[in-house]
Amino acid sequence: MRIFAMELNNDIKGIPQRKVYIENLIASLESPDIILLPEMAICSYMASQEAWKYADDCGKATSAWAKEMAQKYRTYIGVGYLDFENGDYYNRYLIADSEKIYGVVSKSEGEAAVLKRGWFDSIISTPFGNVAVAICYDAKRKHFYNNIKDEEVSLIVFPHGCPADSRKADREIKTNNFFCEAYAKAFDVPVVYVNSVGKLEFMPGKMGHMMAKAGFCMNGRSKIYADNGVPILSGKQEVIGYDTEIAPQRRKKDIQFYGNDLIKGNYLFRKLILEPDVKAGIKCYRNHISPNMKN
Repeated sequence: MRIFAMELNNDIKGIPQRKVYIENLIASLESPDIILLPEMAICSYMASQEAWKYADDCGKATSAWAKEMAQKYRTYIGVGYLDFENGDYYNRYLIADSEKIYGVVSKSEGEAAVLKRGWFDSIISTPFGNVAVAICYDAKRKHFYNNIKDEEVSLIVFPHGCPADSRKADREIKTNNFFCEAYAKAFDVPVVYVNSVGKLEFMPGKMGHMMAKAGFCMNGRSKIYADNGVPILSGKQEVIGYDTEIAPQRRKKDIQFYGNDLIKGNYLFRKLILEPDVKAGIKCYRNHISPNMKN
């Protein structure tokens, strides 16, 4: 299977403009079998309520566009987008071909001030097998592992809109390699990490303030982790390609977690910064959300 991940420029704004940008990249690919876009690829990644004005209506527009791209370029496609359904906003990812949307995964532990959170499913069933999808932070949490550990999977996809300190590239790459390789080795299937590049936009809370002060941005670092196959050179800096065989596999080994976290991290940061931020974000979301907000 010829797999392509697209490391998009998050600074390109506007859904029509981004669709043109993405299609121009798709058109440059040679015989893609599946194209995988990052988190919130359609609208660009945003971690504030400013994103709400770009939300789809139950995935209708994104689904139509995905099927159009799949038909035009004879490929499967995975697309990240912001969705509005039954009075709530969701960070979602779908996989489609020209005829069908095979499934949709919602981010379980999404940006608390912006998105509906919950324990959502992680598997999309396709003609080439089950695809396990974890959007950004979910990839490092035990809920995702619990969802897929007893399932056959053919491919694992981690769409990200993940900022980090660009001055500490080695640390970011080491972290990415750690959790992606953990899944690649446990399931013996290709793992696709696909992130965007661009500046960090406003993110509410203490964590957002700390990231902005430290000069965080989205650095890409997209990579396809596969033990067999060969890289595909495209000549486009946004495109990472790999030609590899895929087949349904069951988990070969366990993955160790620290409580609910795959990355051990800093206990005090989680307790003093992250957890209070999430609680405040949930309260902010509940105070602002309304079924009438979506125009």
